[in-house]
Amino acid sequence: MKPFSILALLLWAGFCLAQPPFRTGVNFPFFRPDLVSIDHYLSLMEQSGAGAIRQMTFADVHWRQVEPADNQWNFTRSDSAFFNGHSLTPIGTLYSMMGNDTVGLQTPWLACSNPFQCYWDPAGDSVFAKDYVLTTVSRYKHATRYWELANEIEHALPPPGLPPGMAAKRDFLRYNYQWIKAADPSAQVLLPGLVGTCCTYPMSLSFHWLRGLLGVGGGAFFDIMNYHDYNAWWTLPAHFDSVHTILQQYQLNKPIWITETSISSFNTSPITPAYSSPDEQAADVWRRHCLLWAKGAEVVLWHTGWSNGDLNGWGEFGLFNVQGRKKKAFHAYRLLNERISTFSAVYLEHQGQVTDDNTAGGAGVWAVRFVVNGRNKWVLWSPDRQPYRLQGIQAQRILVTTTVPVALFNNGDSAVFQVQTYDVAQGEYLFADLTQTPILVEEIGSVAVGEPPQVLSDLRLSPNPAQDFAVLHYALAQPSAVHLAVYNALGQQVHSETRLGPLAGEQEDFLYLASWPAGMYYFHLWTDTGAAANSVLLRK
Repeated sequence: MKPFSILALLLWAGFCLAQPPFRTGVNFPFFRPDLVSIDHYLSLMEQSGAGAIRQMTFADVHWRQVEPADNQWNFTRSDSAFFNGHSLTPIGTLYSMMGNDTVGLQTPWLACSNPFQCYWDPAGDSVFAKDYVLTTVSRYKHATRYWELANEIEHALPPPGLPPGMAAKRDFLRYNYQWIKAADPSAQVLLPGLVGTCCTYPMSLSFHWLRGLLGVGGGAFFDIMNYHDYNAWWTLPAHFDSVHTILQQYQLNKPIWITETSISSFNTSPITPAYSSPDEQAADVWRRHCLLWAKGAEVVLWHTGWSNGDLNGWGEFGLFNVQGRKKKAFHAYRLLNERISTFSAVYLEHQGQVTDDNTAGGAGVWAVRFVVNGRNKWVLWSPDRQPYRLQGIQAQRILVTTTVPVALFNNGDSAVFQVQTYDVAQGEYLFADLTQTPILVEEIGSVAVGEPPQVLSDLRLSPNPAQDFAVLHYALAQPSAVHLAVYNALGQQVHSETRLGPLAGEQEDFLYLASWPAGMYYFHLWTDTGAAANSVLLRK
């Protein structure tokens, strides 16, 4: 093997080891803790398929919350989030959300009343801050490796007498980076997320700030590049390229996370693009994640979970509305996590019009290909309804799911997606009328040449007709993840789930149907290498 090939292999192996156990996550809600329990909220987050939680507000480890006075520790709320018992990795914010309190980065019991004028002072704060960071990171190092010092600190100013602003911020990062690593050498430190709002703070200002920080050596004191982007979806590729280019200019090879991105479901907010609506918010769940992943983002987090009601500000940016009901965006997000987020490779196969204009852009065809468990999946959309011939399909049929639900039921607890299947000729299919709503295209049907033999036997359902439940009977020739989708007589998806890694042999899975309307239902079951289908008549 050539020397450069060995080096490439080592670099590839190191990258794989560094990949976090999640690609998606959700920021904590804008609501008071008395409205719903932390565990209830986290259970909703787990239902969404999110892998991480960030900005946990009242349950985070902000210094003022866990140590309001010297050595007066209170980890009760943060324990409930960090030791959450769900499949969620917390990303801790050690100091402040910035702008939301009167402490900011300062020692809580010594702080002045304005965190934007009274900055963290190495001489006055470091002794107390070191104790706080060492204690907190040590407490939670088995629950998370990921720490963010604060949120959007570029507009916080140092007080008179300290070094110029960038040097002060660099030193703040340096001190804290060293303390975090001392408490947990495996910890990963995020750059405090750069501001990136649509209409009030141009991204160019954040890029200017980043260059200034890197210019004074600040790049040595964070492991993960982190920024926010609420601009129109067609601007995201340009912004990612700008961040990547800046890092390259300073010879920094760091993973890039976007820890806040979303739109509101209402276009009345000055922070959200004018195209916003409930359907567009759900579509943006797919457009934003797919484009950012395709550009090279390691992790993308939606902002936020539980909405607030201020439609003149951050109102209805969440996956749940202000009453806590699941929105179309929630179900779109869950579908994304179920079908796409475990990809092993991603490619931007066709790109439309990228602009830096929040009012116009995106025309053309967008095609992103994912490889999930060895199978191709595509996400396609076109705001100006251009046709697209999809090639390289390695199956005789494709399953096409519209990623925005066509309807919600039971106050948002369940959703119906439009699903259709098409025959494939010579490995390609012509989509004559794509829209701005992304569609998910998945290979189903016959096993492609050269793939492993089918491991799934035919599907049988009993009782049939059914009343309250159905039993799915099938067999697996070897252990395999099994995916289930159920459609009603209109071809609308009414249920989906994944059963990970069942043992080989005869299988019996129960599905409760008591809350479903009477009618005919079609069950589609598939693994990575095969599929089976059957139907059941539900009577009431």
